[in-house]
Amino acid sequence: MYTLFIDTHSDKIIVILYKDYQIKIKKEVETNHNHSVTTIPVLVNVLKEENIEIIDLKEIIVVNGPGSFTGIRLGVTIGKTLAYTLKIPIKTISSLLLKATSFSHEEVRIVEREKNGVFLGTFNKENHLVGEYSYVNNSEYVQEPNDVENVEIDYEKIILFAKTLESVNPHAVNPLYVKKIEVQK
Repeated sequence: MYTLFIDTHSDKIIVILYKDYQIKIKKEVETNHNHSVTTIPVLVNVLKEENIEIIDLKEIIVVNGPGSFTGIRLGVTIGKTLAYTLKIPIKTISSLLLKATSFSHEEVRIVEREKNGVFLGTFNKENHLVGEYSYVNNSEYVQEPNDVENVEIDYEKIILFAKTLESVNPHAVNPLYVKKIEVQK
């Protein structure tokens, strides 16, 4: 069974093709915020490299944010479109949960920096979100003892964790916007 993982929440595009829950191909491309030009060609190249067709995909996992506004929208749209047209399950995972799932911990607050601030999410030892995701400006951020910022994501743990996630109707998959834009303030 082939599972496609799509992550466009940051300045990188990460596309992983899993076969039977094992990583077959992983592509990580720095885009300089040019996701719209790069994401589909990376995805097509991954499929070609494995010598499979798009119809061979049986599941999609997409990172739905928080992160780059445009990047998240693009990744989510691609994931939703594939899941809907192929009639296959889609699962979402937040960029902060990716980090929390990658290592053992008790309660931990994951910190992800962006230019003007940080995204925050607190997770218990079962990787369930405690409270809500939040965003604070750099000047307002106060580091706490259980804050973890630099985590190398373990994509083998991610696919195993994703087995525990419920599939979502593709129409119900939405970007996770935490940071308010100027119009919303």
